[in-house]
Parts: sequence; structure tokens; C-alpha cells
Amino acid sequence: MNPLSEVGLLVTRELRKSIRSVKGILMLVISLLGAAGMAMILNYLRKLDEAKLSPEQIRELQEAALTKKYGSEEMGHYLADAPSALLIMLMASVWLTPLLIAVLGFDAVAADIQYRSVRFWTVRSRRWTYFTGKFLGQWIVASTAVLALHAITWVIAIAFGGVEGAKVIGWGLRFYFVTVPITGAWCGIAALVSSQFRTPILGLLATCATFFGLWLLDVVALVSERVDFFKYVYPNTYDEWLLSPSPKMVTSGVAVCLAFAALTVASGSFIFAKRDV
Repeated sequence: MNPLSEVGLLVTRELRKSIRSVKGILMLVISLLGAAGMAMILNYLRKLDEAKLSPEQIRELQEAALTKKYGSEEMGHYLADAPSALLIMLMASVWLTPLLIAVLGFDAVAADIQYRSVRFWTVRSRRWTYFTGKFLGQWIVASTAVLALHAITWVIAIAFGGVEGAKVIGWGLRFYFVTVPITGAWCGIAALVSSQFRTPILGLLATCATFFGLWLLDVVALVSERVDFFKYVYPNTYDEWLLSPSPKMVTSGVAVCLAFAALTVASGSFIFAKRDV
């Protein structure tokens, strides 16, 4: 069997397992919580309207806040036209994506090693295709969960937020695109870290510790200009690149996130190929 077929079979198996297991229930719960949270946000935004703030004033406030956040007037002006609810969901999903991935994917490889089911696959497929299939399956599952959250936001914004459907879909797809490469980068890191352990709970703890460490490096970079290069090891840093109105910056953001994923998956595949499973 050729490598692509092996990867395809492993991805399909991973998707079926996720849908039929606790992960599928978890994705449903996350979507419902996201819907409840977005309803509360839209209620708050309606109160702003009732405070007699004109659309122009709200846009100015949004532009000022985004300019301060990204340190760029160009970014602030570009994103000021986006629906507020969609912007909030984007920021929330980017921030929470590492936690989502840690919970959904910590046992992808570790559980197979713990129960020795990995031996069934490694005699029927190459080890690197096994590892790659696990990574791709995790990426698709996590991206689907994020898409569900965003799609619920789109529906609520159109139905109850009074936002034009075309505007919601246009900006909604644009913002969802931002999350996909970042999710891939985090999935690669999670696959590399969690696969080093035979016990899933240890994989979960190690993955969370790694993600927390990367976040701390980003915090250090924010408070100290002398080590601001630390931020580039934190995948969420690249949301600014992916949100940029410049196609060159967007392309660079996608390339860096995919490089994160490729490097971690290649490293994980190499280590896994040398292990006694």
C-alpha cells in the first residue's frame, strides 16, 4: 500500500474514533457553551446600542482598541469594519485553541502505546505514516470543533445581532481561515510531546506544561524588548500576520505555522520510528 493510502486510512480511523467517543460529546458541549457565551456577548453589545452610541462611535472605539492591540493603525482601520461578535469569537478561539487541542489529542498516540494496539498498525503501515495520520486526524477534529463555534456565532449574529448575512459570512470565513494554520501548529506540538509517553495522563500533563511554557515565553517577550524574539516560538503570535490586509504577511504567517507543524511532525515521526512499541 502506498504511503498516501496509509495516511488516509489512519485519518479516517481517527475521525471515526473521535466522533464515536467522549471527544464527540466534548465537541458538542464546547459548541453549546460557545453558543451561550456568544448570546451573552450579543446582549452586551445591544446594551451599548441602547446607550445611544452611534455606529460611527462604536466603529471608532473598535478601531482604537484594535490599533492598540496590534500596534498598527493599518490593522485597526482594516478590522474596524468587522462585526464585533466575530472579532471576539476569533480572539477567544485563538486563545483557547491550545487547551482544546490538549484535551482532544493528548491520547492520540499514548493510548495506542499503553494498550499495545499500536502494534496492529505498525506492522501494517509505516511508522511515519502512522504518526502523520494521527496528526492530521487531530488537526481535522480540532479545526472542526473551532468551525462549529464560529458557525454558531455566524448564525447568532445574523439572527439576533442584526448584522448583514453577507458581511457575517465574508468576515466569518476570513477569521476562521486565521485559526486553521495556528491550529495545525499547536497540533504538531501536541503530537510531538504527548507521543513521548506511554500513559495518556502523563501526555496530557506534559502537553499542558509545554503549552504553558510557550505562553510564558510570549509574556516575557511582551514585557522585555531584549528578548522579544521569544514570541516567535508561540504559535498564537502569528494571528496578527494572518489577519493582516497584506497578502505577503498572510502568506508568511501560513508558511511559518505550517513549518511549525512540519518540523514537529517530522521530529515526532523520527523519534517514534526509533522507539520500542
